[in-house]
Amino acid sequence: MLAFEIYGTREDLYSTHLASPSMQTFLQKIPAASTTGLDLNHYKCVAGFLDASHTQAPAEIMQDMRVTCVSPSSLTTLLSSLTSLVNSVDGSGGTLTYMAFQSLDDDVGARIYGRWKTREDMERFIRREEVIGFWMENKEHVRAMEQRLYVPNGKGWLHRGSGYAGEKKEGQKAKI
Repeated sequence: MLAFEIYGTREDLYSTHLASPSMQTFLQKIPAASTTGLDLNHYKCVAGFLDASHTQAPAEIMQDMRVTCVSPSSLTTLLSSLTSLVNSVDGSGGTLTYMAFQSLDDDVGARIYGRWKTREDMERFIRREEVIGFWMENKEHVRAMEQRLYVPNGKGWLHRGSGYAGEKKEGQKAKI
């Protein structure tokens, strides 16, 4: 199971959300229903969009990619290039979500999260010239990479209409 959640501060996650009565009940049930405990990772959004359609359209496939760079300076270079790539994606061609993140837990981590209407849309996206060019230009900066693909479970998504922490507003450029 993947839970992709966005909070304004870490305190919002730990002191408010995880400490709530409903989460306390949920946390007690996790060990019996899961092969692992919670794997919490902390990131800040550097570029992208959560819902290109503005309709909370369901995705047929989601991509969650973790990248570990060889050094902090390599991360800086990768994030600059990744921001340019993500900012060039406009939500067409079935791309519903495409976001880039910088790790707050270490100085060499990045994450890419994407959602597509269909698997074919994702396959077409990852073969785009600019996506392949990004990976070819940055491969010497990457020490490790892992990717997981997810398909829907029919549970949908919960989204508050007020946006999310770090959301790029119309006309605003993402900053690294």
